[in-house]
Amino acid sequence: MSRPPGLLYSVDETPPRAVLIAAGLQQAALMSTSLLYPIILGREAHLSPDRLLDFVSVSMLSLAIATLLLCTKSRFIGSGYLCPGGCSQLYLGPSVSAAHIGGLPLVFGMTVVTGILQTAIAPVLRRVRFLLPPEIAGLVIAVVGLFMAVLGVRYSLSEATSSTVMSEDLAIAAVSLTTMVILNVWTKGFLRMFCLLLGVAVGYGASAAFGILDFSTGMPSQGLPLLRLPSLELLQWRFDASLIAPFAIIAIAGILNLTANVSYAQRINDADWVRPNFSSLSRGLLANGIAMVVSATIGSMGINTYSSSVGLSAATGVTSRSLAYVISIVFALLSLMPAAAALITTIPAPVVGAAFFFAAAFVFASGIQAITARLLDSRKIIVIGFSFAMAMLPNTSQDLLAHAPGLFHPILESGLVLGTVSAVLLNLLMRIGVRQRVTMKLEPGHVDRETIEQFLSEQGGRWGARRDIISRAIFGVVQVLEVVDHGSEVEASFDEFNLDIRIRYAGTPLLIPDRRPTPREIVASEDGERLLAGYLLRQTADRVNCKASGGGTVEVQLHYDH
Repeated sequence: MSRPPGLLYSVDETPPRAVLIAAGLQQAALMSTSLLYPIILGREAHLSPDRLLDFVSVSMLSLAIATLLLCTKSRFIGSGYLCPGGCSQLYLGPSVSAAHIGGLPLVFGMTVVTGILQTAIAPVLRRVRFLLPPEIAGLVIAVVGLFMAVLGVRYSLSEATSSTVMSEDLAIAAVSLTTMVILNVWTKGFLRMFCLLLGVAVGYGASAAFGILDFSTGMPSQGLPLLRLPSLELLQWRFDASLIAPFAIIAIAGILNLTANVSYAQRINDADWVRPNFSSLSRGLLANGIAMVVSATIGSMGINTYSSSVGLSAATGVTSRSLAYVISIVFALLSLMPAAAALITTIPAPVVGAAFFFAAAFVFASGIQAITARLLDSRKIIVIGFSFAMAMLPNTSQDLLAHAPGLFHPILESGLVLGTVSAVLLNLLMRIGVRQRVTMKLEPGHVDRETIEQFLSEQGGRWGARRDIISRAIFGVVQVLEVVDHGSEVEASFDEFNLDIRIRYAGTPLLIPDRRPTPREIVASEDGERLLAGYLLRQTADRVNCKASGGGTVEVQLHYDH
């Protein structure tokens, strides 16, 4: 991997102990915001205050287990990157529906089914990689970032019941967010690394100053012990065949979300990143599926990689996998402290909103970079543009869900799910009619760089090829054709990982020298120009070969790793 600028501690590096602990605490503080989803689910299931605190405590334990599984690096399980687990918004909609039908036992049972589905898909993920090319992965990342920003605004205004309260909430969110931005942009060292943690602390102080910080709202009337194992009274499982389809759909959306997040983690650790590492993705998906089963088995909701955490890694430059151990230990200890669960239920909403909004900027920008790194033709533009629009649909059309069949509710309830599912289906549709092998014939004396550039650029757009690879291929083809006197044929083939160009012409083979020809060699003979062209081909293509075949035909083969 090539180290990106601004990266302080890469995935395989271990920071000093003080930095490791502080950075781990910062990640845990951000991840604790995902516990709002179990709180919402618990309230929808009408849990008593005591049982709600137990539910949150068990969810903390599930985060500790999921983070270890997802971040570990081994031959069999784990993404190998800092992709901590979080309680996922993706699973909230169908989980609430299941809770209304059969209570939390049905939620746990159907979550087990979801985890088993993801575990079963993990070994064959590489075979279905065509479903998620890098530009679609970038789209998913961008949509995730967009919805993180939307959530940030909603949380900042969630308790606003009057203009006065709205002004106070906005002021708290603004102070917290401004602190994070200033520390991240205009400072270095520890202040930059812990910008979010310090911003949250400032937000807590502002909440106290405005008088909206009330820890008593999360405390049961009989008080809380210092330490206690979470109660297992909620631990039952039920299954309902009518819910398999909705949870299967959400399982696929969870796979797409995990793929996008792990790809993002790979990208911020490698300046030369070009495509997802599917070995890492498969192991990460296996870890996520097992984490889902474990989470439901001990009595919590669905888990997925937490986009905000990866965004925080990009913002601070600390992507060390070692942080996963600190995060897991922190959540394991907090799960034994009922006061910690009570504290989570009283996090000021504007502070949560500021943290979401800050991390969203880095997630969204990374997704846009992944999209624009590829050539896009009208097909790809339609896929990306329509999917963005579909992602916005649930927020703009309130009647959409009410008039849709129940089977589609899990998709239509979430713009994130609808956008990602639309991207995959449209991408499959737009692949129809796209040939992976194309040919262009040129008449003698008609070598035109613009024609060659248009031909390869159009095909690169249909294939979604990288801009830099297509530019190198154009240069290589032009170099060959400029020294060929007779008619020629250019054939290009693409399979996402390889771009192969074959140029056939009648004449003598090109020489491909290992060393650069001297100026004397270039001007001393008629073959000097051909020597220079052969040398440039060797320097710009990943592999080059020239061979003569029967009938006086020569074929130049140019290979580019994609």
